[in-house]
Amino acid sequence: MKVTDKQYTDQTEGLTKTKSTKKPASDKTVGTFKPPSDSSSADVSSAKVNLSDRALDMKKIKDQVNASPDVDEAKVAKYRSMLAKGDYKVDSKAVADRMVDEHLRNEFFAATTKDD
Repeated sequence: MKVTDKQYTDQTEGLTKTKSTKKPASDKTVGTFKPPSDSSSADVSSAKVNLSDRALDMKKIKDQVNASPDVDEAKVAKYRSMLAKGDYKVDSKAVADRMVDEHLRNEFFAATTKDD
C-alpha cells in the first residue's frame, strides 16, 4: 500500500446543525452559514447551505475514518510475538514483485501526467 502526501480539505467546516420540525424528504440542508460581522450587505444575516450527495458521503466517510483507531493493536501484538519467537517469515519474492510493480506504476503515471 502506497501512502501519498495528498491533502484533502474538509468541505463541511463552519457548518452547524439546524433543527426544523418539517422538512421535505429531498431537502439536503444540513447547516447554516453565518457571514462575518463586517459584511458589506447589512440585510444578509444567514444563508442556507445545501450539500451534494457526494459531500454528505465524504463527511460520513471522514467521520468513520476519524472514529477508527490509527493502529491495530491486535495486529501489532501478533507480529511482535511472531518476531520474538522467530516465526515471522518474509516472502522475499513477493516483496520484490511488489516493489517492481510499484515502480512501474509510478513510472507509468509520471509519463502520462508529463504528456498532459
